Amino acid sequence: MNTTTKTQNDMPMAILSAVIMWALVFLGLYSANILKKPENYEMCDTGGPAAWALYYFYFSAIGGGIGAVYETYLILIGKPYVEETIPWVPKTRGYIAGYIFTVSTVFDCFMVFATSEADFLNRIVFGISIIGAFMAPGMFMAPGTATRKAAILWNGGSTVLSMVIILKTGTAFGGAKTTYCLALNKASSFIGSILTPPDGGLQNNIQYHMLRFIANVLVILGYINATDESSCFPQEAGAKISDKLAPTLVAAAAAGWVTMLSVTSGSSSKAKSPSIDVLLGDVKRDYSTVKASEAINP
Repeated sequence: MNTTTKTQNDMPMAILSAVIMWALVFLGLYSANILKKPENYEMCDTGGPAAWALYYFYFSAIGGGIGAVYETYLILIGKPYVEETIPWVPKTRGYIAGYIFTVSTVFDCFMVFATSEADFLNRIVFGISIIGAFMAPGMFMAPGTATRKAAILWNGGSTVLSMVIILKTGTAFGGAKTTYCLALNKASSFIGSILTPPDGGLQNNIQYHMLRFIANVLVILGYINATDESSCFPQEAGAKISDKLAPTLVAAAAAGWVTMLSVTSGSSSKAKSPSIDVLLGDVKRDYSTVKASEAINP
């Protein structure tokens, strides 16, 4: 199949993919707007909505926005879903996805452990956030590298662990409905990552983000149901978290970049450098050649 025919065949699917990405943007902003309505937080005397909940929906909108703009641009220039047109964009999408997984897991921590003591809630939120910020740069690295594999393993592992804890412990508020909404959110994300990884082609990308859209609908439904039972628990839980979280995350992210770049660079150097066995083999061959030449021409 020639390039022109392939482009014509991919165009309808690429348009569908872009539409789904724009839908994710709309859903993220719509959900954040629900949280920002004064009637949903003004009775709590906290001055605003819970930041931990807003971050989840804003990161979802940002991740969807980068994908939506880029995929729309590729359609307009006649290169539907030719991702490597601008190589750093797919890497950036992966990097943002790393943070989306992290804020999603932190969101679950608040939904499950909102009524816990401040010390426990701080430990678990700090732990998840620091590891996630440290691992996220690995998603920016090239596919197949050890750092990217490690980041994917962390994202997948934390998603499954979060689902198990949600089902075993239940959510602090909202009962079975919120519990199952959040558990299905995790299951949808994990199944999508395994069966239809977004970097596996255009069709995979569409299927994965359709599952992500369903997963995000489940999150906002579960959150609203929980706040119907306790309208101020998001703000009360958020108030327990230390102000040191933000600078700690900056330090963790910086350390993550240094480590991931160092490991990736070291792996590349080893791949390019001949091993000692190869070098010794070359020496032996050269020596044999010399001895053979001396035997023929003493």
